[in-house]
Amino acid sequence: MKYFRWIPPYQLTLAVAAVILYLTLLPKPFGEEDIPLFPGADKLAHCCMFGGLALTFIFERYRIGKKLTLGQSFVAATIVSVFGIAVEFIQNAMHIGRSGDIADAIADIIGAFAAVPLCYWLHWIDVVVKHRSGE
Repeated sequence: MKYFRWIPPYQLTLAVAAVILYLTLLPKPFGEEDIPLFPGADKLAHCCMFGGLALTFIFERYRIGKKLTLGQSFVAATIVSVFGIAVEFIQNAMHIGRSGDIADAIADIIGAFAAVPLCYWLHWIDVVVKHRSGE
């Protein structure tokens, strides 16, 4: 963790969110280049982007010593999913060559929630059950 100590809290999360907005809201984020992709690559990219956003937020909470509980991690994944759905609505409303797609929104949701078990496995989520005293 010493390598990330100089980065203020939540700056990585904001940077990932900014990159996602750039990649999803610009008409041609890679310029005029047509990159040949396999079928479904777009959905995989959405899954990775929003999974990465959820993972980055959970990691940053871990990094600053404020681990999320498992339930809080699912709330974070839900918020990231809502962000992904909002991006799809914004794409649809902008009329600049991008169209909101329900399959992209589903890929965003899958990615966000797939980050939770990964973070659990990496011990970035607080799994200690705290019992109240006197019971």
